[in-house]
Amino acid sequence: MGEMPERGASSFSVTYETARRWSNSQHSAAPAVAHADEFVQVSTRDAEKVAAALAGRDDMAGVLGPASDLALPSQRWLARHWKLPGAASELAVRSSNDKSMFREICGQLGFPHYASVAGSTVPELCEAARALRFPTLVKPVDSTGSRGVVLCLRPDSLTQATPRALEHSPSRRVTVEEYVEGMPLTVEALVDNRQVVLYAVSARVLTPSPYFITERLTLPADLPSDVDRRLGEMLRRLCEELDYASGPLNLDLVLSDGDLYLIEMEARTGGNGIAELVETAYGVDLLTATISLAVGDVAAVNPHEPRQVILSVVTAETPGRLRAIHGLGELAALPGFVSMRMFVEPGDLVEPYTQAAHKIGYYVLSGDTPAAVQASARTAQRLVQVELESP
Repeated sequence: MGEMPERGASSFSVTYETARRWSNSQHSAAPAVAHADEFVQVSTRDAEKVAAALAGRDDMAGVLGPASDLALPSQRWLARHWKLPGAASELAVRSSNDKSMFREICGQLGFPHYASVAGSTVPELCEAARALRFPTLVKPVDSTGSRGVVLCLRPDSLTQATPRALEHSPSRRVTVEEYVEGMPLTVEALVDNRQVVLYAVSARVLTPSPYFITERLTLPADLPSDVDRRLGEMLRRLCEELDYASGPLNLDLVLSDGDLYLIEMEARTGGNGIAELVETAYGVDLLTATISLAVGDVAAVNPHEPRQVILSVVTAETPGRLRAIHGLGELAALPGFVSMRMFVEPGDLVEPYTQAAHKIGYYVLSGDTPAAVQASARTAQRLVQVELESP
């Protein structure tokens, strides 16, 4: 959504305060801190320091690192260290943090696949990628939120793309994958006692090349029944192969010419408001269920027939300082309005939407039919406009 021509500042207080009333999140770099009984400022990647900071405690019930791939190794280490339930298998954690390993597992399972190579240096990757079909996507094997992902139309563009991807990789490793065209999807699943007890499939609208970041999610995705059945079987076999017994599972995939290509997975809850989307559509509180599993309880999963739901991300096209987000009051009055969440305040610097972390906010709409919710979404897109000042 683009920036509007400059308006008078008088409209700002109304539109911003409306957002504050309807948003459940408070502006903060770490919004959960306000809700925590205790806050310990230690990196979630340093499990031993976390353990040391909490040494002597006997009231640990479970460990979670929601929506974070990088926290998964610590989550597993701490659960085992404190002898708590909910520790994911080592293979599930490694596959969540290494896209090339996940590709290998999909190949071992005989899933539809596309060629890819992985490496740590530009010459190594350029040489290995000669056998690939272009265009390709260059990705850090272990980044999230589309950080460092670059589309390469020709082999000679790898020399520029690979260093950019390496900058975003904690392990300094990159994968080059053949690009699969089709319908982008995301799956949010819940596994309990080695059974996939729920999986919700959303259709994704992505930003244009070269970033491919989620702009909109529509749930449930309109999948043919045979494709949906195949997906359920693929999820079952994947969890079996990973020895993944309990917890959330988030996957990106593409439906292309009737085949399902699994792109990447994470053994954790998804970001971008996906939990709220699933709860609105199916009545299942994924976060509560995930917490229950993490402490060894039974997850309550009783989905109703899905409502049609759309989540739209609010973004800026250019950098600047936020002056106003217009149309939020009118958005809240739309039929089917569910919620909105804004993550920046007036005066904050805003970046173009080149990675998921740069979103300004999002809103959720629902309806009884696809046509009803799509109509509300079209109206909302006209209403909600971002106004920026020069930085």
